[in-house]
Amino acid sequence: MIERAEASDPRLLALLRNHPRVSAVQEGRTPGLSFQQGPWSRSIFEGDAALEVSGLVELMDNNPLVCADAASVPDPASTLALIALGPLIRAGLLHERPTLMINVEADETQVDAFLAREGWREGATVSSESLDFGSVVAATVMAEVRTPKRLEDLDDLYEECYGRSFFVRRDEMADWDVSLVQGKPHALYRMRIAVEDPVSLLTIQVMADRDGKCGAAQIVHCMNVMAGFEETFGIA
Repeated sequence: MIERAEASDPRLLALLRNHPRVSAVQEGRTPGLSFQQGPWSRSIFEGDAALEVSGLVELMDNNPLVCADAASVPDPASTLALIALGPLIRAGLLHERPTLMINVEADETQVDAFLAREGWREGATVSSESLDFGSVVAATVMAEVRTPKRLEDLDDLYEECYGRSFFVRRDEMADWDVSLVQGKPHALYRMRIAVEDPVSLLTIQVMADRDGKCGAAQIVHCMNVMAGFEETFGIA
């Protein structure tokens, strides 16, 4: 049980107040979330790749999170970049510096720092175009990848990372519309590949709500893992 949780973001406070394992909630002044487990004071930040424990929860080993005093989830642009590129980085398939086009202001330095946490140190080219999708953050990521022997191997990479995830889902069938994620805690992605030899161009579309996977819901998800709770508590 969490004896007390403190946050300043209204959406985060609302999720915490409905959380079945949080006894008391206080409005704080600092960004992110602090919570108390018995004598243990713990914190979750957003966008701090310099913390020893930081990154996309789906790509991280749970053990460091469970033991951490402090952790950080990515900022919105880095969240979408990691969803799109994390499996490729892990498999060593990313060939050149990828490009990320996103509908909100994005800090390229921050994106690069979070990609580096996964092992990609060449960075990304980030282009922001202010498009009003309401609460939804959407990105198109273009990456040159080493052409796999079987195209199904690409599917397997993403399935291995996200197949059991509650909050990162693949959707290749629905009309690609912000309503698929608006007001919801999960991100969606889909992929298209232009096959060449030896390098192919992979295009990944990814989107999430800024209060969902790109915000408050991701912070609560991280808290659940840190505290040893079910991942969906207080979110879904």
